[in-house]
Amino acid sequence: KILAYLLENKKVKDKQAIDFFQDKIQDPLILANMNRTADVDTEVILFNIDSKSSLDNKSKEDAILRVFMKVFYEHRGYYGDIAGVAEMEKYLDQKGVYEAFKAEFKALAGEDWVDRRHTFYFDADYVIGALTKVTDMSEESARNWFENGVNNFEISIEKFAKDVKEYIDQKGENFHLVFLVDEIGQYIGDSRSLMLNLQTLAEDLGTYCQGKVWIMVTSQ
Repeated sequence: KILAYLLENKKVKDKQAIDFFQDKIQDPLILANMNRTADVDTEVILFNIDSKSSLDNKSKEDAILRVFMKVFYEHRGYYGDIAGVAEMEKYLDQKGVYEAFKAEFKALAGEDWVDRRHTFYFDADYVIGALTKVTDMSEESARNWFENGVNNFEISIEKFAKDVKEYIDQKGENFHLVFLVDEIGQYIGDSRSLMLNLQTLAEDLGTYCQGKVWIMVTSQ
């Protein structure tokens, strides 16, 4: 947690995190390195992997990818529990109509989208109605997207890595994203497939994001 706060260099009591160290560190080289690190615009996603993982998730080979996708979507304000729903929200956001969609959904359903999206599958008519209002989709294509594109959304490590790259590219040249994962050793246990899933994830993020995305984990 402390590392997460330091890397984000948040403001506390009108001081950046780095400022608290200026008169404490005796070694000028260490201080210079800390200052250089603090100048990098950094977002940190801190989570305990076991508490973020759904109960039936661990038996799946792509369990770690699913948790990473979930926390990444949540970090962006989307619904992480259902990847297809988060992708729909991201699409609407990119088109600049996400807020309009939420307003239309509320008008139809009588409740806010963020309070109702966990019952997504039961609200097909409201979702489709709102989609046809805010996009140029016909009712037929909106229903088709709801039933096939969102419900059967395919996930892959490569797709996730490209998604993260797209996100960091929007943030500018001097931007880093850090996934800080607590208790990963306990989560993986002796599962070779989970270990491979984590390894491939780290490799693909390294390949696509060229060192701007880091994974740090704690383990027993």
